[in-house]
Formats: sequence, C-alpha cells, structure tokens
Amino acid sequence: MATYTAVEAQAGIQPKGLRVGLVAVTSLYSLAASGSVGTTILMVKVPKGGTLVSGAVGCTNAGQLTVQVGDGIDPDRYYAETTLSSGMGMIPILQNVTPTTPYTYSLDDTIDAVISRVSVSTLGGAVYLTCVFSMDIN
Repeated sequence: MATYTAVEAQAGIQPKGLRVGLVAVTSLYSLAASGSVGTTILMVKVPKGGTLVSGAVGCTNAGQLTVQVGDGIDPDRYYAETTLSSGMGMIPILQNVTPTTPYTYSLDDTIDAVISRVSVSTLGGAVYLTCVFSMDIN
C-alpha cells in the first residue's frame, strides 16, 4: 500500500492554462513492478477553483488492474471501480458525478488512481489519466 506521484502531480508543477476556461492534462505513471492493492498514484494536480468536467483512465498492464478514481478527500469521487487491461483504450471516469452535482475544489488537490484489485497476471505497465477541468472565474 504505497503512494506514488506522477510527474504531472509533483510539487512545483502546475497545469498550464488561463485561470478561466478549460485546462486539459494527461498524466502517465509507470509501475516498476506489479501493482498491489491499496497503491495510490497521485496523477494530476487540480488547482483551487477547478471543476473536473471530463476524464478518462487506462493502462498498459499485461494483466488486469482494477482502479478507483478520486482525489485526496474521496478516493472514488469520479469512478467507484473499473477494471483495466492492456489494449482496451480509455474508460470515461465521471461515473459518480452528475451535471447537477459537480465538485469544485476549494483547495489545491490531485486526481488519484487507487488500485483496488489486481489479477495474478498483472505485471508492471503504466496507468494513464486524462482530465479536463474548468476554472472558476473568481
């Protein structure tokens, strides 16, 4: 149950974009070995005032990897659980959010992938995440 940080979520890195409008960020984290249950990968920084409006998650693992997508407050805010496998493409992640219940961040945070299950054949690979968020005018 380790926590890893992708380059796009490192200290001092902030997505480029205006403070108003849409910002798109794609992040990739390569697992050195098999992913283990409970591993948290901090994937994308979201600044104060950001609201996630679109996103997708995928992986290049040889086996199957089941992840939740959320943030530091709620580990499955955006997707309760999805099983990823090599070559399957990207899975949309806004399963748990409706247009009437968007979440706007009151503090800087990160969008995270948490490994919730792994298959016996899961070997290394990478997890990737694309997020599009809007910025509040304030």
